[in-house]
Amino acid sequence: MEWIFNQLRERPELAIFLTIFLGFWLGKLRIGKFTLGTVTSVLLVGVLVGQLNIAVPGPIKSVFFLLFLFAVGYKVGPQFFRGLKKDGLPQVGFAVLMCVSVLLVTWLLALMMGYNAGEAAGLLTGSQTISAVIGVAEDTMANMGLDEAQRQSYVNIIPVSYAVTYIFGTAGSAWVLSSIGPKMLGGLEKVKAACKELEAKMGSSLADEPGFMPAARPVTFRAYRVENEWFKNGKRVIDLEVYFRQHDKRLFVERLRKSGVVVEVSMNIQIEPGDEVVLSGRREYIIGEESWIGPEVQDAQLLDFPAEKLPVTITRKTVAGKTVAVIRREKFMHGVSIRSIKRAGISIPVLAQTVVDAGDVIEVVGTRQEVEAAAKRLGYIDRPTNQTDMIFVGLGILVGGLFGALSVHIGGIPISL
Repeated sequence: MEWIFNQLRERPELAIFLTIFLGFWLGKLRIGKFTLGTVTSVLLVGVLVGQLNIAVPGPIKSVFFLLFLFAVGYKVGPQFFRGLKKDGLPQVGFAVLMCVSVLLVTWLLALMMGYNAGEAAGLLTGSQTISAVIGVAEDTMANMGLDEAQRQSYVNIIPVSYAVTYIFGTAGSAWVLSSIGPKMLGGLEKVKAACKELEAKMGSSLADEPGFMPAARPVTFRAYRVENEWFKNGKRVIDLEVYFRQHDKRLFVERLRKSGVVVEVSMNIQIEPGDEVVLSGRREYIIGEESWIGPEVQDAQLLDFPAEKLPVTITRKTVAGKTVAVIRREKFMHGVSIRSIKRAGISIPVLAQTVVDAGDVIEVVGTRQEVEAAAKRLGYIDRPTNQTDMIFVGLGILVGGLFGALSVHIGGIPISL
């Protein structure tokens, strides 16, 4: 065992991955309904591993920390800049109030408890779960004129204080929001009623509610043999799609087989009894249509055509700030369904009155040509890939680091990003 400890001391990079391994493993363990979570577990394991007297060189810490900050900024950047607009001023004001209040409270507590600068910085960053404060505090201490021994002692205590207070920063905040918060708003039942009212307001009809959101395939393609009398004299593709819209269903004709031959679909081509038609749309719309059109058919050849699900980051001003219902009515959205919407990595409901903001990532589904055309009108196409754009990552960290190196001294205190 001592040999392992010595190897970790000589190769601190291995200690980092040991901490990651144990932290993520413990974070997944569940006792009843309680779980520490990966972040808290990694922090606590890091504190324990650090007791083995393993010194991590400064450059390693800096590189990992810069990667962390870049990832955070990349994720929340679009929402940050949107918040600077006029409609985000109340949220900006609240954020400023929170920043000032938590800083003052931490400062007062540090004075009352006799904490040094390192302990105070750890209290602030852990209680508020703001990991970036660690790097800011270390940079500030490096420019305060402290002797090396004192500075190092302050820097070493920061992650310990951070790990201890982080537990309450997460679990404590969750308890306050779930227990005390509803009481401040008039009680849990009132909060539940308000949530249901907002949900009803966001959806204009039962057909628009994504009842099958948990399903593996919210958007699907299904084939039917046309037998209904409604098609007796022939109906154009556009007639069928208009009929669907009149009944609050967004379904599209993607393929058509006539007399055993798959033909190219156009808005004016006739659909007649005996034809086989492929419909696409969100699952909640398409379930049940077989009883009206005709029996569903399982035909590998008919359903074997390229369909694509494509993540798109909303950047176009023509769609940003509009509801899902308005976007769906755009001509370029013909044949395209919105599978999911994510904002800052969090999924939000695909309801008719859901407002799509700049920076949201929506996943659209349809045939390759239709999806490609729609995506270009929505924003930036973010096709999944196994390769990271290291040019973008490297440049982003370089520029950010150079800006962060700039500082202004006020009363002898360096102020920087």
